[in-house]
Amino acid sequence: MKKVMLICNAGMSTGILAKKIEAASNNSLKVSAYSESEYVDYLSDIDLVLVGPQIRFLMPQIKQAISVPVHAISPVKYGMMDGKAVFEDIQKLIEV
Repeated sequence: MKKVMLICNAGMSTGILAKKIEAASNNSLKVSAYSESEYVDYLSDIDLVLVGPQIRFLMPQIKQAISVPVHAISPVKYGMMDGKAVFEDIQKLIEV
């Protein structure tokens, strides 16, 4: 099972999106959500990191700190909490 981490300011809104992505994947993904201040403590076995639109300015710093692919979540898909669309994006980035 592939593991995807979502990072945002506090991890709360991404927690909702994480559940929707897991449901859209028929639970073929394990998706977790963390704040930008704590994510480094949970990087074990992560296959992909997705960054919330509100902190995408931190992407260079995040990319430098970790060795897995890092991508931004579309602001529209994030705002709509569209788990299915984000899951489709994930499928393009990693083999699920």
